[in-house]
Amino acid sequence: MSLEKDEANVTLAKVTDKEDLPPHVLAPKVHWERASGYFALEMYEEAERELRAMPKEEPWDKNARMLLLGIRQEQGNWELVQEIARGLRLEFPDEADWWVSDAFATRRCESLESARDILLEGLGVHEDSSIIRYNLACYACVLENLRECMDFLKEAVEGDEKYKLMAVEDEDLKGVREDLIELGWGKVVV
Repeated sequence: MSLEKDEANVTLAKVTDKEDLPPHVLAPKVHWERASGYFALEMYEEAERELRAMPKEEPWDKNARMLLLGIRQEQGNWELVQEIARGLRLEFPDEADWWVSDAFATRRCESLESARDILLEGLGVHEDSSIIRYNLACYACVLENLRECMDFLKEAVEGDEKYKLMAVEDEDLKGVREDLIELGWGKVVV
C-alpha cells in the first residue's frame, strides 16, 4: 500500500483502480472496531483494508492515521511512523502524545539530538507534560547528561508517580538506575 502526503497529513491511498476494500462498506465505527481488532491480532493487512473503508473526515481520518501509525511502528518502518506522527503533531499540536511519537520515530530514523529538539519545542507548548519530561530524561541519560536526566525525571514524577517504576525498568535510564533505586523508586506501594 502506498501513502500520499497532503500538507503534513498522511492518508491511506488507493493502490489500484480495484481498491482493496472490505466486501461491504459499513458504518465507520464498525470498520474502526474491525481494524482495531485486526491490529490487536497483528493482522496488519486486514487492519489497513478496514481503515481504507473509513471516511476521510474527522474523527475517522485521525483515528485511521493513529492506527496506521501503530501498524508502521510494529513493522519498524520509522520513516513512515515519523511522517504520520509529524503530520498529526502539526495538525494537533495541543496533544502532547504526537510530539512524543514524532520524537520517538525521529530518534530512530534521524538522530537522538533531532528527537530531543522536537521534545524541547513540545515542552514549550506543553509546559506541564510529564510524558515529554520523562522522554527528555531518557534522551539526556543516553547522551550521558545525568544531571539533566535526573532533573527531568524528578519533574516528570511530580506530575505523575507512575514514572518512578517505569524509570527503574527503562533501558534508556540504566545510567541512573542505581540512583533511582537509592531514591526508592523501584518499590511498588500497595
